[in-house]
Order: sequence, then C-alpha cells, then structure tokens
Amino acid sequence: AQHVINYVIIQRKAWAIRPHKQERITHDEMGIIGDFVGHVAADTAGKILDKSIDVIEAKETQKRQKLFRCAPGEKVLLINKEQYLLRDKFSVYDENESVVYSVKRKLVSAKPHLFIYDAHGGKLGTVKQKLLALRASAIRESHAVDFDFIVNGQRVGRLQSTRSITKRKYLLDNGWTVEGNILGLKYNIIADGKPIATISQKILFWGDTYLIRFPRGANEILILMIVLAIDVANAPSRTDKIKDAFRFGEDSWDDE
Repeated sequence: AQHVINYVIIQRKAWAIRPHKQERITHDEMGIIGDFVGHVAADTAGKILDKSIDVIEAKETQKRQKLFRCAPGEKVLLINKEQYLLRDKFSVYDENESVVYSVKRKLVSAKPHLFIYDAHGGKLGTVKQKLLALRASAIRESHAVDFDFIVNGQRVGRLQSTRSITKRKYLLDNGWTVEGNILGLKYNIIADGKPIATISQKILFWGDTYLIRFPRGANEILILMIVLAIDVANAPSRTDKIKDAFRFGEDSWDDE
C-alpha cells in the first residue's frame, strides 16, 4: 500500500494536479488506494482459502485411503447411505473407491424392500423386512424384526433379531450370528464361533456410512444384505420421519 501512496504522490507532482506541492492524499486518491488494498486483501484471502481447502481435501484423502487399507487376503467395502424423506439410496465402494453395488429402496411398501444392483444396473438381490416378526410368548423383544434375503426369486436366508440385554444380536438361518455393541456402531458376523466379518459405522459423509471387512472369496452379497438389514432395523421408521417432517412444518407455521 505504501508503494501505491508514493506512486500517487509522484504522479500528482509530475502532472501538477494540485497548485501547491503538498504530500497529503486527496479523498479520491484515498479511494483509489482503498480499492487497490481491498483487491490485494481479497486476492490474498482467496489464496489462503484455496490452500486451506487443499489441506482439508488432502487430509480427507489420507483418511479415506487409510480406511480402505486391508491385510493380504482381506476385502473392504464401504457403504454410504444417502437419506431422503421417502426413499433411501446406498452406494457401495470397493478398495479402489469404485462403485461396485448400488441399493435403492422401494418407494411404496408397508415394510422396507431394498433392491441391490451391480455396477452395470443388473439386479442381484432383495432385502425384505417381513410385515410381522412373530416370537414365542416367553420371548419378549421390544423391537423384533425379521428379514428375508432373496436372490433370483429364491429365499437364500432369513435374519431374525433375538433378545439380548447387553448387545444387539441377530441370527441367520445358515448358522451365522451377528453381534453388535449396545450402541449398534460395531458388529461381528460369527460362523462356527469365529468372526468372519466386521461391520463398523463411520462418520465420514452425509448420511450413514458402514465399513465392512471380510476374507476374499466370502459371500459378500449375503454380508451386504446383513448390513442393509441392520441399517433398516436401527433406523427410525419411514412413518416417523414423515410425521417429524410435518410436525416441523406445523411448528414453523405456528411461529409465523
């Protein structure tokens, strides 16, 4: 800015703009200087902002790459859920950060139906929550849920919630057990007493995000179906979401 001030003084003297050789800056000249300083400040702020964005993006890239790291013989899938009022969508990424599966929810149904597609849009299977989850009278569950897993029109598995005081637990009719912590943020899929897959919920993107780790060659479609069923079981009902949306609107109108 001082260089600009000196430049204005020299030019004013050379051009004899003022009759008296004063080194005070006129109001118009101060405006010119102010505009120049503002431009320089804005340009500097823009460069700082661009640099900050680059740093944030680099950190996010490192974090994402760290998530996708896996041991030899292990595979990783990341499921990102996009939440909407009437219909949820899921994108499933592999360790190369490529979309390998997509999942869409049926728009109108009494209970959630989730359709799984491959990267080319071919339908692979369906997760259907059963309308009723019947239990023996001696078994009391506050929120019992049952799911059918369908592939090529045939049921390949049924997942049922089961009562547990200290954890969230599900049983698959092929002998697998799914056990999660009390908050429902981490699960293990157990076969023959040994964990064969881990499911953890991550806070990374807009919506719910799940990270799955399992051995290569495992039935990843079945594992994916289990994760989708868990998400449905833990999520508030679509009816509750719609009610909350209308309730919010009514509250807003009341405020007016």
